[in-house]
Amino acid sequence: MENAEEARVLSPRAKRIIAIILAVAILAAGGYLWWFLANYRFYNVYKSMLKAPEEYIDGQDFTPEEDTLKAVPGYSLAAQNGNMALYVKTDTAEVAVYDKRNGETVYSNPPDASKDTVAKTDIHKDNLKSQFILSYLDSNAKEGTAWSSYAKAVANGQVAYESIPGGVRVIYNLSSERLLLVPDVLTKEWYDILSETGRKMTARSYELDEESGLYLIKTQGVTLRNKQMIDQDAHTAGFTMEDYEEMQALRVVEDDEETPETLSFTIALEWRLTDDGVEACIPYEGIHEFGGGKVRAIQFLPFFGAAGSQESGYIVLPDGSGAIMRFNNGKSSFPQYNKSVYDMDLVDSDLTAIQYAETARLGLFGIMREDSGILATCERGASLANIVADVAGRNNSYNFAYFNFNLRRTDTLMITNEEVIVAEKDLYQTDCRVRYTLLTDEHTGYNGLAEVYRQRLTEEGTLSAAEEAGDIPFYYDVIGGVKETAHFVGIQYLRVLPMTTFQNARDIIEILAGEGISNQKINLQGWMNGGYYHDPVSSISVLGTLGGKSGLKKLTEAAEAAGAKVYPDAAIQFITDIAKHFKASQEASRYYAEGYVVKLGVINPVTLRRTGVIGYNERAYMLLSPKFLPRYAEALASAADKLGLDSLSLRDLASEVHADKRRTNVINREAALDLVDEAFKTIKGENRDLMVSGGNDYSFGYANHVINAPLSRTPYPILDEEIPLWEMIVHGSIGYCGQAINLTQSSDKRDDLLHLVEYGASPHYTFTWKDSAEMKYTGLNENFATTFSAWKDDAVKDYEYVNGALKYVSGAQMTAFERLSDGSTLSKVSYSNGVVIYVNYADEPAQADTLIVPAKGYLVVGGEDK
Repeated sequence: MENAEEARVLSPRAKRIIAIILAVAILAAGGYLWWFLANYRFYNVYKSMLKAPEEYIDGQDFTPEEDTLKAVPGYSLAAQNGNMALYVKTDTAEVAVYDKRNGETVYSNPPDASKDTVAKTDIHKDNLKSQFILSYLDSNAKEGTAWSSYAKAVANGQVAYESIPGGVRVIYNLSSERLLLVPDVLTKEWYDILSETGRKMTARSYELDEESGLYLIKTQGVTLRNKQMIDQDAHTAGFTMEDYEEMQALRVVEDDEETPETLSFTIALEWRLTDDGVEACIPYEGIHEFGGGKVRAIQFLPFFGAAGSQESGYIVLPDGSGAIMRFNNGKSSFPQYNKSVYDMDLVDSDLTAIQYAETARLGLFGIMREDSGILATCERGASLANIVADVAGRNNSYNFAYFNFNLRRTDTLMITNEEVIVAEKDLYQTDCRVRYTLLTDEHTGYNGLAEVYRQRLTEEGTLSAAEEAGDIPFYYDVIGGVKETAHFVGIQYLRVLPMTTFQNARDIIEILAGEGISNQKINLQGWMNGGYYHDPVSSISVLGTLGGKSGLKKLTEAAEAAGAKVYPDAAIQFITDIAKHFKASQEASRYYAEGYVVKLGVINPVTLRRTGVIGYNERAYMLLSPKFLPRYAEALASAADKLGLDSLSLRDLASEVHADKRRTNVINREAALDLVDEAFKTIKGENRDLMVSGGNDYSFGYANHVINAPLSRTPYPILDEEIPLWEMIVHGSIGYCGQAINLTQSSDKRDDLLHLVEYGASPHYTFTWKDSAEMKYTGLNENFATTFSAWKDDAVKDYEYVNGALKYVSGAQMTAFERLSDGSTLSKVSYSNGVVIYVNYADEPAQADTLIVPAKGYLVVGGEDK
């Protein structure tokens, strides 16, 4: 027994071994914990890249300037420069901008709003008189009826004015009932002033507190009538809402004392003149919430420059390629136009797809009259904004457009079969800033608007100057590898199916070059990290099944020798559900209320939900949190440098901006846009050639080429006409093409090619070397017609046809677009080098100016080579 007991006692050596093992395990666990916290929880590199709201400078008491112009009767001159004069009407908070260049005046609100016969309700009349309309949540997270600045502030006299450099600040105090300037506490200084003002009711309503030296309002005997008299005296003495809040802050509140606060908001609206218009801003620091209220959204200057029912003109909207909504078009029975800039945030969007819609890729709109116009550009807050536009006849007699800023989102939770609204805790830290450029008769219509905006972007260095004309690019996608399901001894697994090796891609380049197409731009997809649905770009591994690093190098070198360019494609923000080396619990964006990871997919044709995979899990995807975007961008740029890649294709960076609603660290969409911009800078590096998809305007300063560019509009019934607004801005600075021709269903291919000519777009194809039927059982089975050998001849003919027109204008700016027929079958496109292209969609020849344009064809005239 003693020997057995001794055997059970560990020897010192064994104890040391166990202690060492435990120590190593603890150190390993501690090391992993340190690594985990450093790489995920405490990773805050992104914070230094966020743009802070502009500093809120102190204003001065508003003093009107001497007005020698006397351009706007009834208004006070707030500021002026060489071209503009800013006027304010202090009893209504209305603003007028007088353009000295042409004598035109633009008003923040219709001057005859009170006489509008269509606006029959008080709400609609008040809205017409308002500079903004505020949507809010009360202390119970219930959404109340929207408050207009006129009804809840101006009409109650709760507006103050301050002079700021170059303009004026208007401070609105909105409340459910008129706020009386009767604080619970007064300093001796203010007590003495108010006690000697007006009816001197202050002296009878306050008493001195010996301990604090403050004057406290009496708890008994002060009636509502007494408070109204004090309020009148306070206004007479210059006692402001800021003074009221300062006095209230001096209160000493006992722990058990409840002091219910009135639901109210303070909003500051700043106006500053520019050389060609005015900039209006609601600064983040100028928004204050009281009584448990939470600002949700602000309709910003909804009637600035609104056009009356007797005026002629139209509203320019950035829907897809662009669209116009004519004044008074009689379509007020259709839903008004309402489109999120850069599309809806996928973290906030409905999972059910209602309809297909083009994206608004420009943060701007225009209100164009016959001899003048307004270009409105969102300078800050665009990713949080909707563009809203409507025609006269619905709720008022005016045609208008504005930005609606969503400054706090809500989500819903199901608790015991009841929906509970959960509002985000904090207001988004961003300013809402819009620049209004007043256009004279020198820049009329959408042509003038596009020219002014293009010139501005060029002067700012966002767009490059136009280049000399030459053969247009021929864009095509090459699908390298794609995951397919395979089996080994009954075990299912995924492997890479090589649809186009690097050598095959070289063969395609050589064949097309032999057909006379040298300016090839190749979007090389599925070249790394498992193929098309690839693993995150935190590390890059070139697919050996396609030829490996050496094969990729030979491909890029062969392309350069042939005058072509290869753009290896990478998705940064969309992470496939089957991805390896991705910690979704930490790196993926989350919903706010439920808190779980956002996971989306393709649209299910039966349920119409955006969560379908239709048999292939790789189609489901998560969204990379913007927090980690700097890390991924740096990793991609570093890998590209090591591989010697001076060009890349970014699949999602120019078409996707989303938030991360993780409750412990909300990153709003505008902050995410800051990080997208920084990612572009990192990947662009010294001067890397970048191809992007979609082409949202924040990519203009980085992109050399845009594939899948917007070439059409959404067929909303309230819109009247499609225009190439996006194209007029970028043509000559950025190369672009639409969707792949061989993957697009069409009833008339000739019309499609004419549309490319009309919009200055190059052809775009998608190719695989192997038969596309081999992708039948992969996540890319919708790419049913990509076999290069089957499409080569068509692709060459299509390119030659489009290039026959556009090679004369490939480096020129598109200066004017005009439809010459009511049925949109005949159009005229003018370019900065003097070339004019006529396009005729009709089955018969058509006369344009003094020329005859062939049926189903185009005619190119002008320029150096007439």
